[in-house]
Amino acid sequence: MKKILFVDNSTDHDLYKPMEHWKPLFTLPFKVYHAPHEEAPGLDTFTHMLISGSLSSTLENKAWMIAEEEFIRKSIDHGKVILGNCFGHQIIAKALFGEKAVRVREHPEIGWPDMTVKKRDILFGEQGDIVNGFVLHFDEVVNLPEDAVDLLLDSVECANLAFKLKEKPVWGIQPHFEIGIVQGFSVIELVQGPGIPGKEIFMNAIEKQPKDSGLITRIMREFQELVPLPV
Repeated sequence: MKKILFVDNSTDHDLYKPMEHWKPLFTLPFKVYHAPHEEAPGLDTFTHMLISGSLSSTLENKAWMIAEEEFIRKSIDHGKVILGNCFGHQIIAKALFGEKAVRVREHPEIGWPDMTVKKRDILFGEQGDIVNGFVLHFDEVVNLPEDAVDLLLDSVECANLAFKLKEKPVWGIQPHFEIGIVQGFSVIELVQGPGIPGKEIFMNAIEKQPKDSGLITRIMREFQELVPLPV
């Protein structure tokens, strides 16, 4: 029987509750693993893993992050269907390809950019399609080996917004497609500070008007329909 393990990487649920955004999208049964404070469950207790974002950076290399990286590697080896979002995108890359796979951006990418599908993929559509969704990240994934991954999504500001491991049902996705436009404004207001554009910029500038392709429904439908690889 299929079952999702939701890996909650939030270190402060007063500020960020990722489950609130994802739970309405689940059609499969699920359990929650709060990675900063709990031990990882057994590999036989789930078929699918969804790895959330976080207010923390993977570059902090905290003990729970290192443990999560090992758990991710074991889960991939056991054929699990895996989707990492934002911090989750970055920690998959770091778990597989090391420290050089994640770096701090010169400035955060925030807003609803045009993103180009670089290669046909069941989650994103056809090569050349333009999709939109909410993006907010201070770190980014880089230096992924082309013989191991397919790069799937980019924007003007970021060359790697999504990737998939070749021949394995494992994706890393930087954008918060699960966060709608109104929710996105709330997040921008929450994190407002130096170097972060105010929500008025997106309200008033025509070229930066929020756009959401509604891609999250396709992503979650396809993700939940997949079956684990035999091991």
